[in-house]
Amino acid sequence: MKPTASLALIALLASCAPAPQASLPAPATPAAFDEAPAPAPAQAAWWESFRDPTLTRLIALGLAQNLSVKLAVERITEAEANATAAGSGAFPQLSLSASGGRSDPGPVTAGSVTAQAGWLVDLFGRNRSSRAAAGATRDAAWASADLARVAMAGAIATAYADLRYYQTRIALTRQSRASRAETASLIHNSQSLGAASTLDTLRADQLVALAEAQLPALEVGEAAALNHLATLTGQTTATLAPMLARGGQPVPHFRASVGVPAEVLRHRPDVIVAERNYAAAAAAIGVARADLYPSLSLGGAITGASVRGGASTTTWSFGPEISLPIFSGGRLQANLTAAQSRAVQAHLAWQQTVLGAVEEIQTALAAYSRDGRNMAAQQKLIDISTQTLDLARASFTAGEGDFLGVLEAERTLLDARGALAEANRTRAQNFIRLSMATASGGTTP
Repeated sequence: MKPTASLALIALLASCAPAPQASLPAPATPAAFDEAPAPAPAQAAWWESFRDPTLTRLIALGLAQNLSVKLAVERITEAEANATAAGSGAFPQLSLSASGGRSDPGPVTAGSVTAQAGWLVDLFGRNRSSRAAAGATRDAAWASADLARVAMAGAIATAYADLRYYQTRIALTRQSRASRAETASLIHNSQSLGAASTLDTLRADQLVALAEAQLPALEVGEAAALNHLATLTGQTTATLAPMLARGGQPVPHFRASVGVPAEVLRHRPDVIVAERNYAAAAAAIGVARADLYPSLSLGGAITGASVRGGASTTTWSFGPEISLPIFSGGRLQANLTAAQSRAVQAHLAWQQTVLGAVEEIQTALAAYSRDGRNMAAQQKLIDISTQTLDLARASFTAGEGDFLGVLEAERTLLDARGALAEANRTRAQNFIRLSMATASGGTTP
């Protein structure tokens, strides 16, 4: 085919190229989050708000050692390679081959070298769409790694809050057991003086036994939290136990920073993953549509052959090659329909992710904004219960009160202290949830 004829054919086919697909609308987001405080200064990492070096060290271990994070990072390598492979289709391809042989009678020795070049003309955007899909998949892999880091940091912080809660409850229960034992000793002394009955001493001993019975379950909870931290950080419990032997419940010292919904959602890794998956699915429509149209490739080859003792020859060829999908039994159209359906599904998944993210943030905000009131109420209850116990003991020692008042006051005080420990854990967990819900990628300290 003459060069002018080839150029004319290329122009004709290019004029038949389909129009690009129109994108579906973006999900709607609220103008502002309910109960959201004014944005606080950005923190290097949200867990730094706890000002707890042990927690910071655990999260650093987890981000470096956890298998889920390593797997997500390795998927980036695969996605990068796929993006490079998809981009190679836009460039000419060159290959070189050689052959040689010996035959009888003669003997005759012959050899040849062939250089081949080819270029698939991207008339209908197939290569362009493939590159776009691969690039979107690569972006989703990066965001997935960020999502894994955010989830890992949140899981470690939550397990750490659980561990410190159980340790606090164990310490409080042991203190209460000692206090109840002291009260039981007073009642036993009163019985020896005839001021208390056997029933009174049994009730006092019952409260001591009750505190003792609560310890095993709390110790199991502590062990479970420690084991979970060991799994998350890739360490052994023997390594972590000395590090975690001492410490109080984590308390956030900064107000959670919540910005404009559109900005917050735009930087959430899970929303980025969903949006990039949609972009990849939308680009795949272009690949499937291009398969409905003819393909044009330009190629050529040069071959040099020689025979020992004989003549050498050189041959070459160059020209376009056209492939026309005339009949495929509906396969190509079905592939296009399936690609369009996958794009719609990906868009719906994106919308669902955005709506779920808004709900998650709103719920976390509502819970965290009420934690302060809960903490104040629990602390007030402890103060009242402590005063009640002191007065009940003083009255009983002076012979003016009933020992039942002392026992009841001790039980109420332990319950109040346990409720405050639970409130502390809940506040930490709500702060963690809110921080994770509004966290962006790149959480590595």
